[in-house]
Amino acid sequence: MKRLLDIAPAEVTRTSVRVGADDIEVGKIAARRLTGLLMRYPELGDLMGGKKVAPIRLVEIAVDAAAALIACGCGYYGDEAAAAEAKAAELDIEDQLRLVEAIAKLTFPPAGPLIEQLKSRVEIFLRELQSEEFLAAAMPETASPPQ
Repeated sequence: MKRLLDIAPAEVTRTSVRVGADDIEVGKIAARRLTGLLMRYPELGDLMGGKKVAPIRLVEIAVDAAAALIACGCGYYGDEAAAAEAKAAELDIEDQLRLVEAIAKLTFPPAGPLIEQLKSRVEIFLRELQSEEFLAAAMPETASPPQ
């Protein structure tokens, strides 16, 4: 019979994601680090659980949460996390989405239904961002200029 330290850490599954002209290696996020991310961004857990999150709140956390997830999925945590998150936050949104999708598929196997649910929620979120109701709520009221 094997003991825990004989098998841990488990074989890490990795994949490459094209970012610009380079391939970036990403891996699954371990439970402890995932829990840390969900504590920082509880709205992510709400989304995964099927709860509706206010679009304005998603706007507030989207870049930081995606950057944190990407940094963690690329193996940066602890003292290295801040620099990696800052770099990830500067990537194009298409690159961020490809990285987040790859990390989610590795972290939540089988992730097909989860990924499709998240994509659907992102599409709904983007439509809501473009709606007049959201724009009206997000824009501060301005006083009429003096005449």
